[in-house]
Amino acid sequence: MINTRINQLIRYAKEHLYLGMDDEYLAVNQILYLLKLTHFEKEEVSEDIDFFSLIDDVLTYAKENQILTSDTITEKDAFEAKLVDCLMPRPSEINRLFHQFYKKGPLTATTFFHVLSKASNYIKTKRIDQNVHYVYEGKYAPLEITINLSKPEKDPKDIQKQAMIADKYPACVLCMENIGVYQSTNLAPRSNHRVVSISLNHEQDAWGFQYSPYAYFNEHCIILRKEHSPMYVNDRTFDELVDFINKFPHYLIGSNAGLPIVGGSILNHHHFQGGRYDFPIENAKVLKHYKRGKVHYDILDWPLSVVRVSSNNENSLLDAVKDLYKAWNKYHNPELNIYQSTEEEHNTVTPILKLNGSTYEFYIVLRNNYSTKEQPYGLFHPKEELFHIKKENIGLIEVMGLAILPGRLLYELDLIEACLVEGKNPKDYPELEKHLAWIETLKEKDITKDNCKEVLKQEVGTLFEEVLEDCNVFKYGTKEDLYKFVESQL
Repeated sequence: MINTRINQLIRYAKEHLYLGMDDEYLAVNQILYLLKLTHFEKEEVSEDIDFFSLIDDVLTYAKENQILTSDTITEKDAFEAKLVDCLMPRPSEINRLFHQFYKKGPLTATTFFHVLSKASNYIKTKRIDQNVHYVYEGKYAPLEITINLSKPEKDPKDIQKQAMIADKYPACVLCMENIGVYQSTNLAPRSNHRVVSISLNHEQDAWGFQYSPYAYFNEHCIILRKEHSPMYVNDRTFDELVDFINKFPHYLIGSNAGLPIVGGSILNHHHFQGGRYDFPIENAKVLKHYKRGKVHYDILDWPLSVVRVSSNNENSLLDAVKDLYKAWNKYHNPELNIYQSTEEEHNTVTPILKLNGSTYEFYIVLRNNYSTKEQPYGLFHPKEELFHIKKENIGLIEVMGLAILPGRLLYELDLIEACLVEGKNPKDYPELEKHLAWIETLKEKDITKDNCKEVLKQEVGTLFEEVLEDCNVFKYGTKEDLYKFVESQL
């Protein structure tokens, strides 16, 4: 049976992973080594090959023959990634193919790389398909709610601790050294990981382009500096974002804010996130519109403080965005609890860029990470009463209206439903301790067996909307305070 499975792997690789005829026996012999086999015979196999069933059979063989000593997901993922690595081109060959396709067009190049990343199961499509997704009709615009079942939740304090650990190899999950890594305690398997070299802002081949294995949205990609260096947001950032859009106009791209609390989950390696997707923020209503020269400014009706800066002229756009950023960086208003700095800087932005036809649209989200003893997670971070729904830092994906909620929530919502509909006591379930106060408020609603699931979905949407509102830097003031700030720059 295993001989047939190896033949099927080879056929699959020829059809989907660019395995060349000259590399066939190299791949076979590498797989034989992994499976501790010494013999192989070529067989004719059907072209109808289901990758996941095939891999499951090979992993079962490895477990039954004590090649895999553990049956954990991590161990199986690592071994699977190494099997697939035997079938894939080297990074230099994928890089060559990508740039060869780019000559036909950027969409052709990214399609090639995206399809390959799915075919190699680097992008975990089967697990991603299990994620829960629905739309919540909120106060501002329809928000998208996802419960993510493919990646564990991170605690903000753990994020900061990880950033302080020295002498790790690879230094972080984004480093180029991850290419080919089997696995480690802190990193997911990366044997089948590939990164394409690109140039940004006149830095030749200084950047890597890869896809996210968890794909929070369509063609979710990561653009990273090859050098392991901390996140930053400054004038250079805006130049880099515009240059990427010029090279890949069919994608959106954004940067996390680069500071603790408001900076997403990875602060120690400069990177952007992008993809092909229309986010809820793009449908936000305009509260105020201004025009200066070739540049339009829209203050959006959104849970956070957002200014959309747009122009057909690249240079005018960049000048306007940089001026707005510098003004916010200096903004100080203690009456609204906006402290520009104490022992450290607190003001920054989350910038997101997309082309709308021939118009550049920069979404500049104003952020501040000031914290106090009473609110150690930050005055503009979700309050602790909402941690039962969302505890992680609010990064650029959430800012745009797409909730990435932890997978544990799915099971917990089922338990809450049982408590509300069947009269079970939530105190009997340790998993529900964090939800007890929320459950008491739910009991006051008109919930039946027929509508319970839908009510819970909408209530989760309401809480996510509150999470975003908590991050609004002008929440201690009024919309007029935001208007005054923008008008002062015109």
